[in-house]
Amino acid sequence: MTSGCTRLRAISQWLCGKIMAKTSLRIFTFLAVILPVPGLRAQIIAEEEPRMLYYESTHQRIRKLRDMKDFRDVFHKDKFLLGRKRIWGRIFYHTGRVMIDDGRELYPEIRQAIGFYTRIRFFEEFSFNTTFFKDFNPAATARWTSDYNYSIGRYHWKPKRFNFGYENYLNNKYSDNWEVFRRKFLEGYYFVSYSHLLPKKVMDKIRIDSTSQIKFSYVTRYAIKYRDEHEVTHGGLFAGKPTFGAGMRYTIVWNIYIEGAVYLYVSEEKKQPWDPDYSYGFGYFDWRHFRFSLTYGNWAINRFPWNKTAYPYYGFPDGDFRFVVNWIW
Repeated sequence: MTSGCTRLRAISQWLCGKIMAKTSLRIFTFLAVILPVPGLRAQIIAEEEPRMLYYESTHQRIRKLRDMKDFRDVFHKDKFLLGRKRIWGRIFYHTGRVMIDDGRELYPEIRQAIGFYTRIRFFEEFSFNTTFFKDFNPAATARWTSDYNYSIGRYHWKPKRFNFGYENYLNNKYSDNWEVFRRKFLEGYYFVSYSHLLPKKVMDKIRIDSTSQIKFSYVTRYAIKYRDEHEVTHGGLFAGKPTFGAGMRYTIVWNIYIEGAVYLYVSEEKKQPWDPDYSYGFGYFDWRHFRFSLTYGNWAINRFPWNKTAYPYYGFPDGDFRFVVNWIW
């Protein structure tokens, strides 16, 4: 009888020990997951909740075009980077007058081109950006028109941010060989810019709707090399071409805006005939997905009345008129 009780007591103690061990392990595992214990948390692999469909997380599908902001809203799935705004793009029809001087007479040509702009964001707000043009009137070319342009840098859309990087908006041509490409690359600009909005107290007094805002931007640029009007290359690492600029965009109402900028060239002898004293533009622009925009910009040649110009015939019709369609991936 005594040996039986002893045996039962041993079995009970063993079962209690097993139960306590399992309970302790579960409690320890739970605490290891929720508490930041060094050396332990990394050893626990917790399964993530499967990503819900977009309309499940918002409890509704986005059915109206005006409410769609990216491809996630279209396909309602968060896969293949949909809806993360990794890639932005624009397809636009581009037109404007180009005055041609063939040495005998001066006559106008109309540039007609389709443009393809892509912004690939690879880290934070750092992106690689390209624009490729397909021209339908090859005769409408000037020193300031290009077949493509490109840039890389930090482009943060929020105010009170510093942006920086490299931009090349020269007269790049598809026919350029490697040597010409390398030379034009050195003529591109390295830039640093900063922007801010009009103080909220002031803006609230003149605001018309939710899109109304005034944004100021400041930029400094430096090109290692530059060419003069005779296509002679000048400059060097410490003898390049610095430029300063300040601009403003006033979005008045319903995404309708006007904008302008002025530029300062430290060395007048490095100022090229197509470098503007000022630039300007206006239009309707909606950055969201599947939106149409109509814009105008004039970013070359413009001279103040007291400065000489090599292109006295250049004017408003020579700016860029664009009909734009946006897409966001």
